[in-house]
Amino acid sequence: MPPRRPERADRDIDPRSRRSVERASPGSPTSRGARRRGRLLSLAVAALVSAARPAPLAAQPSPAEQASEDLSAAHGRWRAAVERDDLAESAALADRYFALLEGTSQLDHELAHFYLGYGDYARAEALLVRGLTREQPSFNDEGMLYARLGNVYLDLGDLQSAEELLKRAQPLLQGWGEFYAVDSLARLYLEQRALRSFAEALDRMRVILKEATGGSGWAYAIPDLRAAQLCLRRGQVEEAERRLLDLRPRIEPALPAQSAVRADLLEELGVLFTRKGDPAAEALLLQALVIRERVFAPDHPAIVRALGHLANLYVAQGRTAVAVRTRERAAGLQDRSARANLARGSERQKRLYMGLVQRDTDATLSLHLQGAPRDQAAARLALRSILRRKGLALDAIAESFASLRQSLDAEGRALLGALTQLDAKLSTAITRGPIDVPAEEHQREVQQLEAERQRLEFQLAARTRAARPADAKQPPITVEGVQAAIPDGAALVEIVQYRPYDPFGPPVRPTWGKPRYAAYVVGRRGGVTGVDLGDAAAIDVAAAELSRDLSNPERDPRERARRLDALVMQPIRGALGPARWLLLSPDGALNLVPFSALVDEEGGYLIDRASFTYLTSGRDLLRAVAPQAGAPRGSVLVLADPAFGSLSELAPDDDATRGLRSAELAGARFPPLPGTEREAEAVRSALASATVLTGPSATEEALKRAQRPRVLHIATHGFFLPDQGSPADPASARGAEIEGHAFRENPLLRSGLALAGANARRSSSDEDDGILTALEISSLDLHGTQLVVLSACETGLGEVPRGDGVYGLRRALLLAGAETQVMSLWKVGDMATRDLMTSYYAALARGGGRSEALRSAQLQIRRERPHPHAWAGFITSGEGAALDGRRVAPAFPRAATSPRGCACAAGEGGPSAPPALAALAAALVLVARKRWPRRAGNW
Repeated sequence: MPPRRPERADRDIDPRSRRSVERASPGSPTSRGARRRGRLLSLAVAALVSAARPAPLAAQPSPAEQASEDLSAAHGRWRAAVERDDLAESAALADRYFALLEGTSQLDHELAHFYLGYGDYARAEALLVRGLTREQPSFNDEGMLYARLGNVYLDLGDLQSAEELLKRAQPLLQGWGEFYAVDSLARLYLEQRALRSFAEALDRMRVILKEATGGSGWAYAIPDLRAAQLCLRRGQVEEAERRLLDLRPRIEPALPAQSAVRADLLEELGVLFTRKGDPAAEALLLQALVIRERVFAPDHPAIVRALGHLANLYVAQGRTAVAVRTRERAAGLQDRSARANLARGSERQKRLYMGLVQRDTDATLSLHLQGAPRDQAAARLALRSILRRKGLALDAIAESFASLRQSLDAEGRALLGALTQLDAKLSTAITRGPIDVPAEEHQREVQQLEAERQRLEFQLAARTRAARPADAKQPPITVEGVQAAIPDGAALVEIVQYRPYDPFGPPVRPTWGKPRYAAYVVGRRGGVTGVDLGDAAAIDVAAAELSRDLSNPERDPRERARRLDALVMQPIRGALGPARWLLLSPDGALNLVPFSALVDEEGGYLIDRASFTYLTSGRDLLRAVAPQAGAPRGSVLVLADPAFGSLSELAPDDDATRGLRSAELAGARFPPLPGTEREAEAVRSALASATVLTGPSATEEALKRAQRPRVLHIATHGFFLPDQGSPADPASARGAEIEGHAFRENPLLRSGLALAGANARRSSSDEDDGILTALEISSLDLHGTQLVVLSACETGLGEVPRGDGVYGLRRALLLAGAETQVMSLWKVGDMATRDLMTSYYAALARGGGRSEALRSAQLQIRRERPHPHAWAGFITSGEGAALDGRRVAPAFPRAATSPRGCACAAGEGGPSAPPALAALAAALVLVARKRWPRRAGNW
């Protein structure tokens, strides 16, 4: 019998195949050395996923059941269910068989094949990786293991890993096995729009088919189906229609009734007819959906995709209500799938997977904002998708950390300890640069540490799944549930960046427009309002320009502050009504803007008219009201005025650091901060039982030893290095004097804090070198810590990928478990920060909220230093309640405004204005009031 190719030629392998998978014979002769090199490469890839063996979703059999149940009998029952075409029973028995198999060293290729087709990627990955790490896999077995693992990553959005694995598989395979690998590459190139590589893959598939024997007749038409799919995506309607209509009579009669390839053909025809306005489209798309529901897991991505095509059809037909219901079902399945798939893989793979989920989110927002802006059901669906998905990858990682920290399992604690030590080694290697070793060797060391960290991340995800009960279910996030957590008088403002999706855009292919910002506003009661804010690029430019003005006390920021307000907050104000307490969840570059420093239509700063509490997502409100059992409340810990060491202690070798990542960090020098000692005393006087560590005692080691302090205050130098180098800004009091250019790397290694001994780091062997990176902070245990104040420069900065918060110290503190963070957005002066923090802690001691106390302190500082550079640089992110848990509503005393628009005298601070200019400013304010009239009931 000739080698059998898989039942289908695309990623939706039919899991109900009744024939066993036969292996192709070894390919052309390969030298022993080449094979050994390939084996080493396979082990290197497998190292990244070697621990990704999930706990079964079904209940684990008891030890007695395991002892009495024969593994082969479990296999037989599963195979019998597959033969009966009973998908639900097959999946349940497969899970039980998998649970028994996990306790052995055996491997079942058929089970891996089943899980890949069914859509259980975690279990498929675990079985495939086990096969790759066996001592002596056969030549062809190894190729199929690579090919199938590549398909797992292809379906989960990790195209780079998928391509690497599929290319590694191809030379190990022959016949239909190679066809399977090359067809997978063709689908990958179709996704990437890599047309030349796609054409080469189709040519190779046709060559294989000329030499192939046996196999299903319809398989010979797969290259033509792929070519038709390309034509449809490129808008070549006539050519796509010709190919598809030619293919249908050739292959449909030969296809099994419940074949994924049949569903592919019907779906492509349905999409084509939808764009042509042909009424036959609905029947074709529904047929494809029915097939997919019969052969795949209920939340398989192919089912989500099929529902999306139907929703597009209903939009084209003007059936908005049906389109919303269909899109809602697709969104629910996508959310369920996301929860499962984010429980596996490294942080990088979680982010890539969320890139796939983002497409569905964009389509859902576009349905509301572009297609049905007045439809309340569409608005609530859009907000629900945002609430469930924004920052979801961060939540998945944080939950993994929290699960292990709360576990009493010795192996789990050891794993977390190993990850913490590795983070310290990696951070030290980066911050010190090469010491007594060539630059190339140092780079290799860093790469090895990063690869080891990915391996530990896989183990962390696997341990988290194992620790979670099989039947544990988190309640779904709902708009109504979030509304119930919003305080009276407050409003949640979710700002999100999205790409408009027009499935019928020019010429006739799905069109993803340029990114835009939108805002969704909801109060404790009432409906949801969505507002399209406009082009994201223009808003990002306005935000960057304002940040530059705010960070320079010599510049007047009011013009640019007014411009950004007009782009973002002015459209939102129309939906706020009387609410002035804003729970704000920004996105993208807006994460780096203090909204209190924006200027409204009347020329006043928003700090006078609104109170802002920053959130990663409105989902944070549910976390805030949920009880935190087992979270101890410790004392107050303060680290201030560290003894950095002499500025001349560190003299980096320019030749050694040239071309290395973080070369400028390796050469950073940190001057003393005498004002922070008085700041520490102010904290001690405001909060009883504070432990204050200064000078040589303010060490990295002391901070790592801290046991979940109730309040953690760190007054020192902070740093954030951008992706690409630029001349260093003028040094400020709490910013490191960093020279050179930044190099691309993990953003958690490009931000951090300087502690005692930071200027004297010399040896590469010590884990504690005085530089505490965000990566190291993410490994701290701050679960239950109510407040972390980073009284340092630029501690709120970081990379800002859309929909995933800020990659820097903010993200690190969330991963560590801190409830609330106070951090800065630009370089701040030592004395101004001391005064601000003194006022802040005094307000906290009086019972003020963590968010409102900062606003009160900023208003107090503003009376003496009116320029926003002095008072607006710090923001509060996270829970805004008082330290005793009370929700504290903000107060808004009326203040007379000067012609300049601030609550201070016109002559205070900044450049003084001559009388003529003051009169002109007053006239401009009057014009502005006429031009931007306020709506009744809005602030």
